[in-house]
Amino acid sequence: MEQEFESILRKIKNDVESGSAELTIRAMDAFITLADSAYVESADALRRSVIVLAREIADSRPSMFSLKNAAFKVAVKFVEASRYVDNPHVLKELLKQITMSVLEEHNVAVERLRRFGRKLLSGLGSVVTLSYSSSVLAVLKEVRRNIKVYVAESRPLFEGRRMAVALAESGIDTVLTTDAAIGYMLKEADAALVGADSILMDGSFTNKVGTLQLACTCRFLGKPLYVVSTTWKALPTLEYLEEEHVTEEVLPPESLPTQKIKVRNPYFEVVPVELVTAYVTEEGILRPSQIVELIEAKLKKYKEMEELVYG
Repeated sequence: MEQEFESILRKIKNDVESGSAELTIRAMDAFITLADSAYVESADALRRSVIVLAREIADSRPSMFSLKNAAFKVAVKFVEASRYVDNPHVLKELLKQITMSVLEEHNVAVERLRRFGRKLLSGLGSVVTLSYSSSVLAVLKEVRRNIKVYVAESRPLFEGRRMAVALAESGIDTVLTTDAAIGYMLKEADAALVGADSILMDGSFTNKVGTLQLACTCRFLGKPLYVVSTTWKALPTLEYLEEEHVTEEVLPPESLPTQKIKVRNPYFEVVPVELVTAYVTEEGILRPSQIVELIEAKLKKYKEMEELVYG
């Protein structure tokens, strides 16, 4: 059973194509796997295992805050609900129920986000996006034939191509372009619409590399930048661990004409709050200042969850 946990966590850590919303759902499978374990020696042992698993999920992709939020919620709810229960078999069923309830909370948030996204997009004829975001895809599907989408391919793994295919197959007028041409395409669009992997305490957000240049171009051209994200991706922190991945994705060593060239492959970057027009969330279409207020209100509860999981 431990191998199953490690397999799920390994897949989450190594998956550089899926968005954080997709990986959050996958992380919940780890708790279900724990609940289905063949043997648990005591209630206390199960409680410790849940806390350890929550920590491992949170640490697997520290730049994706929704993983941490979801894992913390499961751990805290389980510890509180199991306080007066000693039967490990009953607790395993309780863990399943709590995990499914947290997953349902997440799904309800995504559904609410889609409705607010539909309201925003009803006033737009075309948008630019990049990479792959299940949240952005869900919102765009709400308006389908009423909008045109320009998608940057998002090197080095071309997640944007996957996004373009998903959009086109949903009946959306889709144009795929290179990352370098995104500013050119933005001149033809009404706005930029991007996802987020995390939202920081000051209202800035992180997303796939290339988002910052898109945001800066929006400012230069006077086009709005909308960020589609549930508040599950928000944490009361300014700390953000940047991710760089293997350079072979950019250019294999044997393809380099000289070893004097240094190759780097950053994956995510921080976009300052000043460049954000609004956030499309399950709480509504919010100004950056409103996102900051929302995050600040969660500070005490988050610190309590963090204390439980990390000790």
